[in-house]
Amino acid sequence: MSAEQPATVAPSPADPHQPTHNYTPNQGYDRDAVPPEVRMHRGAPADPSPTDENEEDDYDDIFDGNESAEEWDPESGDLTKNYNRQRGMNAPRSNTQKPSANTFASVDDQVSALSKHAAKIRLDDVKQGEDREKDKADRATSDQVLDQRTRMILLQMINRGVVSEVHGAISTGKEANVYGAVSHDDQGEAIQRAIKVYKTSILVFKDRERYITGEHRFKGGFDKGNNRKMVKLWAEKEYRNLRRIHSAGIPSPEPLSLKLHVLAMSFLGDRKGWAYPRLRDATIEDQDEWRMLYIQLLGLMRKIFQVCRLVHADLSEYNILYHKQTLYIIDVSQSVEPDHPRSLEFLRMDIKNVGDFFRRKGVDTLTDRMIYDFITAAGLPTDEPAMGEALEKLYESRPDEGDEDAMQVDNEVFRNQYIPQTLEQVYDVEKDGQTLEKGGGKDLVYSNLLADSVVEKGQDEGQEQEDDSAEGTESGDGAALDSDDSDFDDSTSRPRGKRFEDKDEKKQHKQAVKEAKREKRKEKMPKHLKKKIVSSTSRKKK
Repeated sequence: MSAEQPATVAPSPADPHQPTHNYTPNQGYDRDAVPPEVRMHRGAPADPSPTDENEEDDYDDIFDGNESAEEWDPESGDLTKNYNRQRGMNAPRSNTQKPSANTFASVDDQVSALSKHAAKIRLDDVKQGEDREKDKADRATSDQVLDQRTRMILLQMINRGVVSEVHGAISTGKEANVYGAVSHDDQGEAIQRAIKVYKTSILVFKDRERYITGEHRFKGGFDKGNNRKMVKLWAEKEYRNLRRIHSAGIPSPEPLSLKLHVLAMSFLGDRKGWAYPRLRDATIEDQDEWRMLYIQLLGLMRKIFQVCRLVHADLSEYNILYHKQTLYIIDVSQSVEPDHPRSLEFLRMDIKNVGDFFRRKGVDTLTDRMIYDFITAAGLPTDEPAMGEALEKLYESRPDEGDEDAMQVDNEVFRNQYIPQTLEQVYDVEKDGQTLEKGGGKDLVYSNLLADSVVEKGQDEGQEQEDDSAEGTESGDGAALDSDDSDFDDSTSRPRGKRFEDKDEKKQHKQAVKEAKREKRKEKMPKHLKKKIVSSTSRKKK
């Protein structure tokens, strides 16, 4: 079987890129087309070397700069120049400029190289003069409290070892949410914790001003327009109040750590993470236990006021936990000190809330005025069981025992009564002073706020007046009338005070004071003599 021979193609002189000889596939170059000077038999001796004259002629052609280079003729048969020219045309050109960026490294390699410095980068650090683009995603919250900033604080607490895990919400309120957490001790045992996160973006509790204004702990003021700063002060306030209450031995959560608006504290519940129920949700069937809890709560209120120097200001069945006949006080962020301008108003509100709840449970309660006097009295004990005995004595000394209508009237009168906190707020000082002189200091609603010596002095004077009146009645009516006629002075029956003095007496007193000053000026040393004596005695000897 014979194969057809492919036709040879002769090079065209118009195609400079074509070779000067014919090439046949599978057979090689055409022997006739190879020039004789290139053709050489295998084993033939090499051509003799050129003469020196020819070499000099070649060098003259190379180094002669006057002659211009002529174009190569494709028909000349110079294969080397043709090959080099073809190679230069097809070879890729190299870029001598250096790249401005590392284009050879991948993005993953760059990220892995910079990952070790990620902890040192502060994304929120922006210079004051620069504009920062705000995005809603930065303030997006879940559960009304968990935003990006709050999550970073929780991660910091986990890194510091305050807690190991953060679980779901335990309770939600108008000012904060409480989440369960777990920490591990040195032996690896799990300890239940609680984390209180205050609301900063979505504020429902907006009546904080009346609890802050007037308290010396916030004398620097607070920024109403900046919610985060205000909530930060609010969290610091609860942290300090919890430390006071817990250090006084009152059942309450122990504060552990505070970071901005996130507060970590001990957990009031069992080991499985179930929190103690609120007093409102407690299932208590025994009526005697309700009465015992009522007396216990009154003792806690007195201890908070006298020992911790605080008023809860939001005490109710919702802010008290119950477990095994023990009450736990929580939510003390709004608590104020007794020096607060509205502290007594808040105390009266707490007494009302506690009394109304236990009356609904069928407990025989005391009047609000008696509870108020028991809490604010300075001479009563502050520890158990002495406080319980003092409350039992109050039960025995009630004038209208079992009279619900009279108790309701007394409570309404006390709730609407004006209670001054300073002597400047007293409406009629002279009338209250006369009441003290007659021994009626206990009738004043602010008697426990006065100094003990003032109240005791008024009671002693009232007792002396009663003894004198009793002696007068024993000596006979005639003698009493004679003594009244002889010792009666119209000036003693007139109330004291400058506004009740007679004009003539005022004028006479003023004239007497002027005469006394005039006589004193007669014996006064002249000023020029005084200066002379002072200068002579104070002059230093040279």
